[in-house]
Amino acid sequence: MVYHPVGLQSTESNMLLELLAQIIVEPCFNTLRTKEQLGYIVFSGVRKTNGAQGLRVIVQSDRHPQYVEKRINAFLDSMLEHISTMPEEQFEEHKKAVATLRLEKPKMLSARCSLYWNEIASQQYNFDRVNIEVAYLKTITQEQLLNFYKENVHSKACHKLSVHVISTISTEKNLLDNTTEKIADSSIDENVKKIDDIMLFKNSQTLYPLLKPFEQYFPRKGIRSSKL
Repeated sequence: MVYHPVGLQSTESNMLLELLAQIIVEPCFNTLRTKEQLGYIVFSGVRKTNGAQGLRVIVQSDRHPQYVEKRINAFLDSMLEHISTMPEEQFEEHKKAVATLRLEKPKMLSARCSLYWNEIASQQYNFDRVNIEVAYLKTITQEQLLNFYKENVHSKACHKLSVHVISTISTEKNLLDNTTEKIADSSIDENVKKIDDIMLFKNSQTLYPLLKPFEQYFPRKGIRSSKL
């Protein structure tokens, strides 16, 4: 898995990230799954957790993880030209696709309840989030999305998390991979920080601040206002 964080959730970053995910999802599958045949499971999309979010690409393959990561990086690099040369009509179609998906009404009462409860649990209280974010989506320009992509994905300065999982089952294929592992590791970018102790790494990282409540509902004194 390759994960590119884009920071805290906001109306702007939410829509830019969802639009980006919409644009690359089909080329990602066609390139990594159909053309290069890296593996049966190929997935790309948005990952949201604890107020932060990012773009992720997941590939399950019998190839060495380092090789898979290189092919994922090559695909993401190719998306820069794909976005910059995309016809305006096609760009607008992608925006409409995201808007249609977001505006789709929940089919079950439990799904609608979950939407509202998530706003309460996260203390965001943006109960009109869908309409607000779709309205912003309609204003996004191709240049704006391209700059967002350059800043968060196609940049040497951006952060990236790469997770490699290798099977412990002894097969001829795995034995071959083990003999080439040192060669693959030697080709890792010198700027990469290898994580040996996952728990120690997680415990030593800083956390994003908590998201603030939606201003439309709490314009003055916040959630503890006596006027509520």
